[in-house]
Amino acid sequence: MMKYRILSLLMILQVGLMGQSVEELIIQAKEYNPGLEALRLDYEAALQKANQVNDWPDPKVSLGLGVLPIETRLGAQRLKIGVSQMIPWKGSLGAKSDAANAMAEVRSYDDDVKEIDIEYAIRNSYATLQYLKAKKGIILERLEVLDALEELAKSAVRAGKGKLSNVLFTERKREVLESNLSLIDKKIEQPTVMINRWTGKALNTKIEVVQEPDFIVSKEKAIQYAQNDHPQFRILENRKIASDAKLSLIQYDSKPKIGVGLDYAYIDARNGVDIPGNGRDVLMPMGSISIPIHKGRYSAIRQEEAIKQDAIDKKAEEIQDMFTAEIELAYTTIEYGDDVIQKYESLKEITTETLKLMRTEYASEGTRFEELLRLEMELIDYDLEILNASYDQRLAMAIIKKYN
Repeated sequence: MMKYRILSLLMILQVGLMGQSVEELIIQAKEYNPGLEALRLDYEAALQKANQVNDWPDPKVSLGLGVLPIETRLGAQRLKIGVSQMIPWKGSLGAKSDAANAMAEVRSYDDDVKEIDIEYAIRNSYATLQYLKAKKGIILERLEVLDALEELAKSAVRAGKGKLSNVLFTERKREVLESNLSLIDKKIEQPTVMINRWTGKALNTKIEVVQEPDFIVSKEKAIQYAQNDHPQFRILENRKIASDAKLSLIQYDSKPKIGVGLDYAYIDARNGVDIPGNGRDVLMPMGSISIPIHKGRYSAIRQEEAIKQDAIDKKAEEIQDMFTAEIELAYTTIEYGDDVIQKYESLKEITTETLKLMRTEYASEGTRFEELLRLEMELIDYDLEILNASYDQRLAMAIIKKYN
């Protein structure tokens, strides 16, 4: 019995000295997580796009050599150089910049969404660790009780009031519980790996959990956040803003494209003639215009963006419904857990009083040991049912804290 008490005491001391709260682990995960940093860098990179689209188009320079020169009245055209420049409409460059910035802002809340996912993953795994270690503690306490029952059974056998089979029953129960302890130790590895993965530690680093007071936001506050303030809605809003910016840019794209230029031609003088301006070079201002006669594509783009915006609105409605249902289910789970805990606490109280009487009866008469052992094992089941309900509640709390 003493060894189990020592093990329990060591577990408590380890938690007190080395335990890490879930909030500390969440902070570590946010500081380490390379995925978060990647999203932030993607956003910064996207912001640079605006500086790439708000300049004038590059001028175009052309060069022609008269290998077979064209003969003009003033001489042969040996060389031709031209330069042209397309002129953007006033406001079009700003519209391109705005559209690029709007597209970048779509990514501005991606890291906030991922932070929520990281927090939930850690809270979930942490709750599983708490559950498994608490389950281990319950089994250690029950092993102490079995040791006491075994000593009681042995004393009854020595006094000639009990059967040796009672001692064997107790030993068999102990073997089952000790086997469960080994399975729990193996099961603990799974949430440990998950938490260490998120926090950037060696995957086999042991984590000692601490018990923290439960804090739950009100349902009204959680639903308010889920309906309006979740970063997922900021992403959808920015998508609509980007769509509007694209529509503004189409107004300029559908206008005629105007360009200006200047051509220079080098002319050889004609031999054997005397005419005014013989060999005079040519300088010719140029102008161009591209008229968008076929505008069906612009109407199609406008229709596409209108449909996309309707789809965004429907997506927002779907997310609101999903978030609200998740919150309602979480609060229902917590309320149900309270009822389950109350039920089994009441059963524990009744069973404990019954066991006191049965232990006294067995010590004096050596009868009904199987019933005594069965009730002792039922106490384990009650404790586990309470623990399972508490675990479900903690998972539900992890969901609710996504909307805090």
